[in-house]
Amino acid sequence: MASVEEVEQVLTDLLQRFGHVDESTRALLPSRRTIEARCPDLDLVRHAEWRSGEIILMDDAPERRSDIRISVRSDDLLDIASGDLPFGRAYASNKVRLDASMTDLLRLRAVL
Repeated sequence: MASVEEVEQVLTDLLQRFGHVDESTRALLPSRRTIEARCPDLDLVRHAEWRSGEIILMDDAPERRSDIRISVRSDDLLDIASGDLPFGRAYASNKVRLDASMTDLLRLRAVL
């Protein structure tokens, strides 16, 4: 199992990736969404808000349920981040769980 520190860094990097997309992809994304990234095997959760093309990491959970929820085990997350496990294959094999509206799922596809 990966360490909490390793997973925290990878989660932070992945959440910040949403803020570093090109202008054409950014135009596809909504103006405001809350995101929850979870590693259930470590009981670790991080929250962020996508606001007008920027990611703002949050210290606390939002007051309402997050618009986009991503859940992945720690070892699978590290494999995805290192490129050893392609995101599409992880999602197809249920190693990554995404809970979001159909519109948000289609938009996420452009980023991930």
